[in-house]
Amino acid sequence: MVLYKDMKIFPAIDLKDGKCVRLNKGDYKQVTHYSDNPLEMAETWISQGANNLHIVDLDGAKAGKPINFTIIESIRKEFPNLFIQVGGGIRNQENINRYINAKIDKVIIGTKVVTDPEFIKKIDTKILNRIVVDVAVKDEMLAVQGWNESSSYNIKEFISILNQNNISEIVFTDVSKDGMLQGINLEKIKEILGFSNIPLIASGGITSIKDIENLKKLKDKGLSGIIIGKALYENKISLPEAIKIAEN
Repeated sequence: MVLYKDMKIFPAIDLKDGKCVRLNKGDYKQVTHYSDNPLEMAETWISQGANNLHIVDLDGAKAGKPINFTIIESIRKEFPNLFIQVGGGIRNQENINRYINAKIDKVIIGTKVVTDPEFIKKIDTKILNRIVVDVAVKDEMLAVQGWNESSSYNIKEFISILNQNNISEIVFTDVSKDGMLQGINLEKIKEILGFSNIPLIASGGITSIKDIENLKKLKDKGLSGIIIGKALYENKISLPEAIKIAEN
């Protein structure tokens, strides 16, 4: 396993109708609106010390194609030194290339790989190290189509496929925890790191500094990053403090 030198903290910007929102458990009917201006939101996190950003095109995840690309591209252009990873509706090589050409650092794909694992083999090997696979679990099965449907794979089977295809990083989300401010599924993260050789970015339910401290302990086991969403927007976590813990 490749262990990353730094464990990244990713403030999350979820885009719906061009605005910054958060969903509860991935439910598009349970939306909390936080900002009309994603660029200003990105600037807020940067002013608090963020070097990384996790952006999800929620409209794209539902539509199966990028919808908020122009906004994401504008964030990239405005903050050229920021490390940005993007997911949501990226389901073909054309749209992967679109984000790569826009200088997005890493592209997250989920539904397409779960429904068609052979797709990985079609990705240009020159950019495979810039592909992150979204492993979202709902009721112990992988969630697809913007987390609204379940696949036939369980997580161990799917990660075995990713291992065989040289995927360099995954994002793991427990959908039942996402946006609920009820803590992380630490045991599931430990379990995955126990059988996977792929560095893992933890997402879903990060609620407190204690969660950050617990996750930091897993860095040497393959934890490469932490995505924080609602806890930042609701002032449950201080971003500077989270970054300090991750970096020390």
